[in-house]
Amino acid sequence: MAGLSSNSLAFVNPLDQAAMPSLLASRGIIHAVTIAGERIVAVGVRGHIVTSDDSAKTWKQSKVPVSSDLLAVSFPTPRKGWVVGHGGVVLHSDDGGSTWTRQFDGRQAGALSVRYFEQLLAAGKPVEQVLQREKSLIVEGETQALLDVYFESETHGFAVGTFNRIYRTIDGGKNWIPWMDRIENPKDLHFYAIKGGRHGIYLAGEQGSVWRYDGMRERFLAIPTPYSGTLFGIVIAETGGVMVFGMRGSLFATSDAGVTWAKLATDSPAGITSGALLRDGSVVLVNQAGGIKLSRDGGKSFNAIKPAKVMPYFGITPLGERQIALAGPEGIRIELLP
Repeated sequence: MAGLSSNSLAFVNPLDQAAMPSLLASRGIIHAVTIAGERIVAVGVRGHIVTSDDSAKTWKQSKVPVSSDLLAVSFPTPRKGWVVGHGGVVLHSDDGGSTWTRQFDGRQAGALSVRYFEQLLAAGKPVEQVLQREKSLIVEGETQALLDVYFESETHGFAVGTFNRIYRTIDGGKNWIPWMDRIENPKDLHFYAIKGGRHGIYLAGEQGSVWRYDGMRERFLAIPTPYSGTLFGIVIAETGGVMVFGMRGSLFATSDAGVTWAKLATDSPAGITSGALLRDGSVVLVNQAGGIKLSRDGGKSFNAIKPAKVMPYFGITPLGERQIALAGPEGIRIELLP
């Protein structure tokens, strides 16, 4: 350790340090993957974002202003996208993921939320409990992670995360509005996933919790489920059916917006981490044990797909009729479905 100054050992917040270039960025830990037009965009640890324009044959590392671990990505159009992660960071790209700017982070979120709920309280709104929680987070210097992001258009989107964190934007992320008072979540449970489609927007999280967005009331309403474990993700079919999945291979489906649920069999105790809807309506699920399950009949039955090389899977996105991109601790894998 001789010769090192105290300054060289000083901690630098990942929110204040740009991602370092790395030749191994596409082969390191990747948490999520999606499509921006024809381009593949993948996000992972230490602020790494990589893109590919040739079906994952080659990759380019993007310019990213933070080195926080990045957890989720959403591209509502081929050029405009958003990424969220640790430190409550929200990044935005308007060039298909090649370069990114920071729009928001957990430090800003704390001060913004306190001001916002103080104004609501002064206007007579019953938000005192929410306000006190926001104040306590500022005192403790905490920044809550954002775990998922969903944009229904290039202007309207949500970012969600730990301990009831939910923010809404209607101007492409120029301004974020705290929505912690607009959801039925008295236990401040974590939100692990938010997904939307023509038939609605859904949230899933701890203790088997699912919420559905009520656009008329601008509020997320709790939907009872028959499960008490953590739910990691959501798949929404074009027909309006919804599947939620999570720990211990748990998988549930509803065809009536959550009024009733059916438990579906996946024949594996491994936690299901991600899922995707293919163009033909088929559903693909992946799990922590490296399992890939494919259903061609709306979830009534699933068949195991043998990957070329097994790894735990964190994310999945369809690339075409039969190809999928998989994210995990060894980077991105491309698999061909039968």
